[in-house]
Amino acid sequence: MEIKTLNGTAIKNKTVAAIGFFDGVHIAHQALIKKTIEIGKQKKLQTAIITFDQHPKSILYDFDYHYITPLKRKLDIFKNFDVDTIYVINFTKEKAKLSPNDFIAHYLTNIDTLICGFDFKFGVRGSGSIDTLKAHHEFETIVMDEITFQGFKIGSTHIRDLIDSGHVAQIEAILGDYYMIEGEVIHGQKKGRMIGYPTANINTDHYLIPKQGVYATQTKVKNTWYDSMSSVGHNPTLNCRVDLSVESHIFNFDQDIYGEDITIKFIKRLRDEEKFDSIKALVHRIDQDKTATLELFEKKRR
Repeated sequence: MEIKTLNGTAIKNKTVAAIGFFDGVHIAHQALIKKTIEIGKQKKLQTAIITFDQHPKSILYDFDYHYITPLKRKLDIFKNFDVDTIYVINFTKEKAKLSPNDFIAHYLTNIDTLICGFDFKFGVRGSGSIDTLKAHHEFETIVMDEITFQGFKIGSTHIRDLIDSGHVAQIEAILGDYYMIEGEVIHGQKKGRMIGYPTANINTDHYLIPKQGVYATQTKVKNTWYDSMSSVGHNPTLNCRVDLSVESHIFNFDQDIYGEDITIKFIKRLRDEEKFDSIKALVHRIDQDKTATLELFEKKRR
């Protein structure tokens, strides 16, 4: 698999390509990519995924957009699919001004078959649609129908709502896995170790952060998954941080991992963040959180 920036780079001749922003790479996205692979095999042609490096809102409105899957994470997931090339369009304000026809002429040369979602938009102010694509006979356009789950359209917006509201346990069915955040372990105030619960604080970069609270999680360190519990919030009892922190207490773990990239997988939200009257009360509540987390994982493994 090759990863190429699609800025003046010609797509390989006669390619079957999926196109979209693919934030989350949820099961509807996965169905679209699998359809691309299927058609590529039928036609014995090259296959590709065409995506964008940044959300248009982050460029057009200087908006600090937070992603379900930032570009690095998205590309890592794409590598699990048997496609030949991933093309990344570096989105800029100038490119946002392209008319739909100019977008097609600029980016979609050498396409044999293009596969997209039913609601795919492109070009200036999203004025291009699937009808625009179908009007171009240089390539065939295949449109994937809406996929729903429990009455909701499977899409990044619904997943974002679940993350924002802390309903992470419901995400697995539509994302294809639990929600994960990957980041470098950074130095915190190290007060957790003083109460017997040392934590790994991570740089969350451009990730969408779940609702504040305490979560049963799993944490991956150096390709090994460990049971853990994680806190999202401001640590009001210990230090009242101004910045939102995401930190994980990893069970049965005692390694120096500062500077390492780790992944936190959010399994279930246990409770809201609370401010306790004393350190003793805080530790007692964390003990209860640990028991609840261990019981949850024990049930899952039965």
